[in-house]
Amino acid sequence: MRLTEDFSRPAGLARSAQPPALAGLFGMPLLYLRAGTLSAKLLLSGGVAGAVSRTATAPIDRLKFILQVQDGQLITIRQGFSLMAAEGSYKAYFRGNGANVIKNVPETALKLTCNDRVKAMIAQDGHSVSIGQSVAIGGISGAIAQGTIYPMEVIQTRLAVSPAGTYRGIANAFSKIVRQEGYKALFRGITPCMVGIIPYAGLDIAAFEVMREKLHEQYDHRPPPQHLLLAGMLSSTGAQLVAYPLGLIRTRLQAQGMGGVPLKYNGMFDVIKKTLELEGIRGMYKGLTPNLMKIAPAAGISWFVFEESKRILQA
Repeated sequence: MRLTEDFSRPAGLARSAQPPALAGLFGMPLLYLRAGTLSAKLLLSGGVAGAVSRTATAPIDRLKFILQVQDGQLITIRQGFSLMAAEGSYKAYFRGNGANVIKNVPETALKLTCNDRVKAMIAQDGHSVSIGQSVAIGGISGAIAQGTIYPMEVIQTRLAVSPAGTYRGIANAFSKIVRQEGYKALFRGITPCMVGIIPYAGLDIAAFEVMREKLHEQYDHRPPPQHLLLAGMLSSTGAQLVAYPLGLIRTRLQAQGMGGVPLKYNGMFDVIKKTLELEGIRGMYKGLTPNLMKIAPAAGISWFVFEESKRILQA
């Protein structure tokens, strides 16, 4: 796929699969993310879209984190929202969102930059790549970007799940974590994060490419953007269902040791063992419902804001 010079719309998707970055980088429509190049205006438009989308769905995102760390307990979605409401301020619904928004643009820029570099090394002719190569490219670029900004992931989780007043903000959370737990605490949970990138990227990319090919056949290589967006949402949902337990493991590792208390888990496999023993297989999917709930509104908001930001920047 290429973009027209004024990046107003995709100028037709190539039949050969381009190596897409991981879906849903910042909620930016997938057909734009799968471009070979990314202009500063396009990145800015995507950044604005991602910030608005993530902020709009922040209460659902925080609810997911709260449900994920309730080991041994079963609380409902209503109870989760009640816990946030009990903090007495509307700000409680958005705790952790600042870190989520801040890491948005650098993470995306890194993924897309690495995507192009890795593509040049893997693809034989620099353009046509197989689905398997797309998975490898997406996985490698995603791993590099995630590893670079990972401390912000930990800070986001801590702000979302900690008792009110534990941290005063991003800088205070960083300072307290380093002082009380050491720098290594900023990378807790990175193993399941890295492990989860490949299956997520593989399923997401493969499913999207299959649906995209069908749409191209049906619409004579000019599928409606909203249909591509729906294909991206479906592929992302399927990938999340498979990779979700790794996300829960990551969250539990990130949240433990708060304030310097002894660690509950010794690593990824210890989380799996203890979760299955105490909560069963359902425990590995705590928080899945709110996670799926936000996909449609996040995609819709991202698409609208992205297009409006793009129009304003072109004016």
